[in-house]
Amino acid sequence: MIFDYVIFNGDLLPAREAQVFIFHNAYFSSFGVYETVKIDQGRPFYLEEHLHRLHHSARMLDLELGVEVPILRQWFDKLIAVDPEATWSLKIIALGPDQAGDSPIIAMQPMALPTYPDTFYENGASAVLFAGRRLLPACKSLNTLVNFLARRAASRSGVLEGLLHHDGHLTEGSRTNLFAVRQGHLITPPTNTVLSGITREVIIEAMQGSDHPVSEQSLPADPDQFDEFFISSTSMHVMPITRLDDRPVGNGQVGPITKVAMARFETAYRRYMEAQA
Repeated sequence: MIFDYVIFNGDLLPAREAQVFIFHNAYFSSFGVYETVKIDQGRPFYLEEHLHRLHHSARMLDLELGVEVPILRQWFDKLIAVDPEATWSLKIIALGPDQAGDSPIIAMQPMALPTYPDTFYENGASAVLFAGRRLLPACKSLNTLVNFLARRAASRSGVLEGLLHHDGHLTEGSRTNLFAVRQGHLITPPTNTVLSGITREVIIEAMQGSDHPVSEQSLPADPDQFDEFFISSTSMHVMPITRLDDRPVGNGQVGPITKVAMARFETAYRRYMEAQA
């Protein structure tokens, strides 16, 4: 199975043979970056864009990866050849050098793709607010402690996601981007305050031709301010949120603008995947 293998600095290896010293400096400094890509029946969703963002994040840390995007794509081709029609989630991680003169470690790991109940999309899911913020928000770095704590808070509350807020404003989820509807306007936090996911960018583009284009504005950390709310990610696509902090969003049902965003994204997703075939 594809889950039995990884790419380790360009080599296809059994997963059990890919090892990193436990006291590697990157673990203590969070000096590294990562990406997650959805693979649907052997077809990656915007792989090139994710690889370019990996390099962008690395540059923000002054981390020279030493492997350009076309080579990384070749490494991916080695991995997907193990099972060319499988559906999975690709985790790419780059660890900064352990000491001066070393090269970064770059690895690709297949992981099970998360799935979510149909009822979440039909009736909406729930989320909780979590006070915290990431450093270097536009960088997908290994410094994900606040994300982990937000996810743990959500799990303990029995809900899907934890949403970060700081200075009275929502920024992003522990693994998602945020969108809200206020007085008929579809808004999302400014790009420079969040990690802008590929799915977020597709949603913004897909909604440009609708009656509800996305504008960037700060989101107040007050569920009563929103008529509708949804989150987005590689695996979730567009996920409606109908309860925040155990309070209903709007009328507590999936709203009409959210439904438009869901439909438009799925159309864009299908078109992209068909083109990849």
